[in-house]
Amino acid sequence: MELVRDPDADLVDACRQPDSEGFEHAFETLFARYRDRVYAIAFRITGSAVDALDVVQDAFALVFRKLDGFRGGALFSTWLFRIVVNCSIDHRRRTHPRLVASEIDANDDPIDDTPDPRERAATRELGDQVQVAISQLSPKLRVILALRYLEDMSYDELAATLGLSLGTVKSRLARAHIALEQVVRARFPHLDLGSSAEDVGGVG
Repeated sequence: MELVRDPDADLVDACRQPDSEGFEHAFETLFARYRDRVYAIAFRITGSAVDALDVVQDAFALVFRKLDGFRGGALFSTWLFRIVVNCSIDHRRRTHPRLVASEIDANDDPIDDTPDPRERAATRELGDQVQVAISQLSPKLRVILALRYLEDMSYDELAATLGLSLGTVKSRLARAHIALEQVVRARFPHLDLGSSAEDVGGVG
């Protein structure tokens, strides 16, 4: 089976040589390429724009401190997103320890572009409500929903990013769906999840 060449390989190699002329350009290119996706993942996990910005800085700083240890066994993007997930969870635990503890207690149970401005407003409101619902989930359930629907990751990509088996990915995603539906029905009973589960899951 032919291995897919990492599209970031040359930039990563340049970033391993901080004294080279190409380092600054490579660093800025990688940062610009992934900044928005890193922020989006961090925001969905932390639930805060301010916290997400902190995570972006922390994650990229950690990436370039650990770059010598990256051996290319996975794509750079996969390795980066795994660091972002861990930084986001760690940041949330540091800044909201009681909230995270309550989320884990509450959610680790096994069952656990429209042209009409009014439609745009309704969609934005739905997204806000789903974000509130997602923020009530435990970190590991929030993470898998964010990566699946925000980043549109496949099961294989989720497994690689989170370091899980495919079976665990599927079961955890199923748990996340059930937990999200329970929170949405409790907090926003007017939302119809029965006919638009995919739309709700895909918001954000």
